[in-house]
Amino acid sequence: MAGGWGVEYYFGYKLPQNDLVCEDWRSRDQSWTYGKVALDIFDKENFPLMEMKSHDELVGNSEKENKAYCLAKKGLYLVYLPYGGEHKIKLLEADKVQTIRWYNTRDGKHVAKSDFSGTITAPDNNDWLAILE
Repeated sequence: MAGGWGVEYYFGYKLPQNDLVCEDWRSRDQSWTYGKVALDIFDKENFPLMEMKSHDELVGNSEKENKAYCLAKKGLYLVYLPYGGEHKIKLLEADKVQTIRWYNTRDGKHVAKSDFSGTITAPDNNDWLAILE
């Protein structure tokens, strides 16, 4: 969602299963689970990803810091918040959205739906995906 194209893992060199000697990938099991949850959300929702563009500036992240990301097209905004929190959302020109749906990115469950008022507030300080439509 941030304009990336893949995944790279660096395990560090001070851990028992470090980059040089890692033979047991089960030690990174949670990474594979999170990847599956993300793929399942995108598959289930069937977002028009090829029509969407990265618009991090709409969530106040013009500097591309690790605080909020936005993938958008008119009428649909996917906002990823790695640390939850409250964020003001700007919409594309002459656009309207009415609802926000929240996905827990740790287990892939849809947890809440609410009206959109220009600001979104994640359910807690964990990472969340907000779908604005």
